[in-house]
Amino acid sequence: MGLLTLIVVICLSVALLEGYFLRQAAVRGWDQDRAPFFREDHNLPDSELDDTPPAIPQAETGTGVVVELHPVQGEVLDYPQIYDRALPSAVSIDAVTSQGYGSSGSGVVLTRDGYIITNAHVVAGAVAVNVIVHDNRILPASLVGFDAVEDLAVLKVEAEDLTPASFGDSSALSIGEPVAALGDSLGYRATFTDGIVSALDREVEVDGVTMALIQTSAAINFGNSGGPLLNRYGQVMGINTIKIVTEDGSAEGLGFAIPSQRVKYVADRLIAGEEVKAGVFGFSVNTHALVGGGLELVKVEEESDAWAKGLRKGDIIIAANGQPVTSTQDLIRLKMSLGPGDIVTLLCMRDGESFLVDVALIER
Repeated sequence: MGLLTLIVVICLSVALLEGYFLRQAAVRGWDQDRAPFFREDHNLPDSELDDTPPAIPQAETGTGVVVELHPVQGEVLDYPQIYDRALPSAVSIDAVTSQGYGSSGSGVVLTRDGYIITNAHVVAGAVAVNVIVHDNRILPASLVGFDAVEDLAVLKVEAEDLTPASFGDSSALSIGEPVAALGDSLGYRATFTDGIVSALDREVEVDGVTMALIQTSAAINFGNSGGPLLNRYGQVMGINTIKIVTEDGSAEGLGFAIPSQRVKYVADRLIAGEEVKAGVFGFSVNTHALVGGGLELVKVEEESDAWAKGLRKGDIIIAANGQPVTSTQDLIRLKMSLGPGDIVTLLCMRDGESFLVDVALIER
């Protein structure tokens, strides 16, 4: 076992009166490019292991509120400045289940009037949820929307004077770029840790669902779930969600965040009262780019729109929506902001001739 036994930890603090219970999941078959994860929860009663929405009052949907992704621009900040800018927009979240178990996590303020984004697992199964804002007010929360598969939830509190976070576009991140995490590590409110972007579009499989996440070396601990991953401009580039540790505690700096592009897609639909569905292209590509660029199709599903539009095995994708395709990450990143039915224009090559085709994503 030793170093080969890895644990993926949902960064949620769970407490019962005199003790803490850590929700965690074992990882097997770790691979640096693809991590097949599965959850094997410990130390929590069975009733705490579900991913059901919290049984709290339902907030209004269809209000027109959306997540706006702002360009990465302005003055580069040092870490104290990033902290000062982000702190008013970070919140603590306390949830209580019907069995009396309490959990704590973090969240991000979306609007002045009380929309809050967090992880779904922070509030799953709760019968009461309170949000503690920057000035220490404790505000009861209602539920706008919840999606356990995407691990995102939107809450609403009654307020008119909160400080919204600035969300940046995660597609602008680069590997090696400095970032910081902010959240309630082990119940210590507003803990700030620094690191870098270790990888982008890291495909992580949890409970049979593959998520494309930002990997970071910034320390993420229990209670960080739902808090922001910040760039050098103080913008929210992701929502922190899980970390990896080894059984012997030797692994360090393996945290993951949901990219802001995906956060926007999911949160916008939850706020609109719509069902969130994951979209896929309906084809598989060779993971190794061809000389000169482009990815070769190795399989096209017959029930996909790609098949209906004439794409076949052996075709080469050169560009998507006008952007060159040089790796599978280019397609993964594009897919984050899209869902079933959304159209992608592909520039393809067959037998030395190029052609354009509009392909609709299909439901996963």
